[in-house]
Amino acid sequence: MDNILKQIQELCNGIEYSRHVPYEAEKLAKENGVVIIVGGSDDLMYCYGADCYLTNEVEHGVGWDGEDLTEYEHDAQLRSEARQLGLKIFWAGEISNTGERKENYSTEESGAFSYSVNPEIEHLEFKVCESQNDFSDIYCTGIIIKLPENFTPANI
Repeated sequence: MDNILKQIQELCNGIEYSRHVPYEAEKLAKENGVVIIVGGSDDLMYCYGADCYLTNEVEHGVGWDGEDLTEYEHDAQLRSEARQLGLKIFWAGEISNTGERKENYSTEESGAFSYSVNPEIEHLEFKVCESQNDFSDIYCTGIIIKLPENFTPANI
């Protein structure tokens, strides 16, 4: 596993819900071809780090009820990058329009939002808490994604 991913995970794990990630984590991600994703509100996905469409737009209103972003019809650039990663958003462990579920998902342990990518994509997860380092009240599970060498950013 990439040491940069672990460093970013250490900086992000237990952050307080604010729709942002620590500056140091964002800087490391940008410098090392990594994207950090967190959830916000009840339908927002915030992306930080490597230079691509996901992070250029930062806020994406795509999370309500979960979404398979590889099939997302409303934003071709987002769909293009998501397909390369296999990026999906789960709401309470499920994507309602496809019925896809994360097995044994617990909102108490993982919060409302979580994400997945193709298994061959290097990634780590981290917890976003309602209050800093209060792991008894998880808002969401964020994801840290190392962009593969063959990743092609959508036009930005």
